[in-house]
Amino acid sequence: MNLLGKLSIGCLLGWNIAIAGMSSATAGNLQPNKLTPETLWNQILAHHLTYIQEGHRGPIVYDFQDPNCPYCHVMYDNEAPLIKEGKLTVRYVPVAFLTRYSSAEAAAWLQALNPVAALIHFERIVESALQSGSYAQLPQAKLSAKTAKDLHTNLGIMQALGIMGTPAVIYQMKDGKLGLIPGLATKKQLITLLPQLK
Repeated sequence: MNLLGKLSIGCLLGWNIAIAGMSSATAGNLQPNKLTPETLWNQILAHHLTYIQEGHRGPIVYDFQDPNCPYCHVMYDNEAPLIKEGKLTVRYVPVAFLTRYSSAEAAAWLQALNPVAALIHFERIVESALQSGSYAQLPQAKLSAKTAKDLHTNLGIMQALGIMGTPAVIYQMKDGKLGLIPGLATKKQLITLLPQLK
C-alpha cells in the first residue's frame, strides 16, 4: 500500500529533539545520533506526548489530530470500529494549528474530567459544526499553562518527525521498525495493516 510509507531510519536519526519543547536535560540524554526507532517509540512517544488513549487491546498507534481537521474525524470514524472490536488501541495526540479555535477545543478534551468521553462527544457533534462553520457550538476550554505546554510539545514532536499535517498515524511493526500514515487511511487499509503491527 503506497499510503503506508515507512519512516526511514535516516529521518529518525536526524530529527532535532530540541525543537520538540523538551527540557534540555531530556534532549541532552537523547542525542540524534543515538536515537533509534525503539527509543523513539518507548521513550519519546510514550512519555513525552500528551494523548488520549481509546482502547486497551490490540496494537497501539499514535494518531496526531487537530480538532478542526475534517479528515481527522473521518480517520476517527475508521478507527472506532477497530477499537470497539478490541483490534486496535489508538493514542490520540491533540495538536492545535489549523484554526484559532483549535487550542480551546483541544483544551476541552485534555482538561475534561473524562478526556475519552469528551473526545467521543466532540466526534459526535463536530461534523455539523464544520459544515456550518459554527465553531461556537463545539466544546471549548480556557487553556491552562500545562495544556498550553502539552500542545506545544505535541506539535513540536510532530514537526520534528517531519509530519506537516493531520491526521498522521505512527505505528510499530512486528520487526520493530516504525511506519507512518501521512493522511487519511480507510478502514480497509487499517485492517490490512493490523496483522503487521506489534
